[in-house]
Amino acid sequence: MARGHSPGTTSGFVRRFAGLAGGYWSGPDRWSVWPLAAALLALTVAQVSVPVMMNLWSQRLFDALEQRAMDRLPMMAAAAGGILLYNIAVTVAHLWVKRRLQFGWRAWLTRRLVGDWVSDGREHALPSRPGNHDNPDGRIAEDVRVVTELAVDLGHSLTYCLLLLVSFAGILWRLSGVVPVAVGGVSVPVPGHLLLLALAFAAAGTTAALAVARPLVRAAERRQGLEADFRFGLARVRENASVIARQQGEAVERGRLALLFGGVRRGWDGQTGALVRVMAFGASYSVLSAVFPILVVAPRYAAGAITLGMMMQTAQAFQQAVAALSWPIDNLATVAQWTASVERVQGLREALDGIAPLPPVKAPASGFLSDGGNTARKR
Repeated sequence: MARGHSPGTTSGFVRRFAGLAGGYWSGPDRWSVWPLAAALLALTVAQVSVPVMMNLWSQRLFDALEQRAMDRLPMMAAAAGGILLYNIAVTVAHLWVKRRLQFGWRAWLTRRLVGDWVSDGREHALPSRPGNHDNPDGRIAEDVRVVTELAVDLGHSLTYCLLLLVSFAGILWRLSGVVPVAVGGVSVPVPGHLLLLALAFAAAGTTAALAVARPLVRAAERRQGLEADFRFGLARVRENASVIARQQGEAVERGRLALLFGGVRRGWDGQTGALVRVMAFGASYSVLSAVFPILVVAPRYAAGAITLGMMMQTAQAFQQAVAALSWPIDNLATVAQWTASVERVQGLREALDGIAPLPPVKAPASGFLSDGGNTARKR
């Protein structure tokens, strides 16, 4: 595990995450892990081919409608059916491969943490050690799941968006042609203006979204900590039920749980406020990204420079390129949740690494621990 890197820097966070969970990709299971990852990448490429095919199909459909060529519709319907079946096959295969990879990674990290926690007396020494490592059971059961599942989801979505951007950047560049722009009385030919507009549109949207959603990471981390405190409080009542009943301490425990759940409500409300700002911006941004390209291309269609099919193809290509460039906006909440869970699991791992093993305790001469349960079975 990497030490000495500030958790507040991106490079330090990546190194710490690699030290925490990267062994899954280089350990004994790598011979089965890497083929799954390669299959996931190939299926992601196949997923990207679907919107590209639909973009070409849309152009031909609207050109046929503009020309009143109804005889082409049966062929267009058959092509759409083929794309549909292809998309179903790719989607199902992709889901199966992705979930196998996610659960395999979760199982590996769970075994590692449980092995470090329930060994050499660390489970006994951990509660008295200072630091951010409360509720180890919740961190192993829930945060490990979030860390591994969302790592695969985010990696897939980022790869998909990069491939989508490359595919539709080429289409936009081709459809843009060369547009003359007057600069100081001189006509300057500008190639690929639609691609440049898409890049500028997405850059402005991403910058604004990051400014709007900056508190979301802190809100997500705070909420997860409060949720874990409430789960721990409930587990404490369950484990000490007999003592609570003998001492008639139900009212006190109900009050304590109410206070903990009040913290859950505050965490929920804080995250809701941050999400409202992000969602309001996202809703506005999605509408603008649908309207803007049509308004940009409509004058060329009205002038007869492009067909109706080319106008619709251009608008769709612009939307797909902007959607690919908008990955940071679309995944802000997911990245915030994943980052918070990584920090919680990393805090537990560092605390366990810092505990020296307790001296061995001499096993009893008889009993469950000494004979593997034979004593109990003899009764």
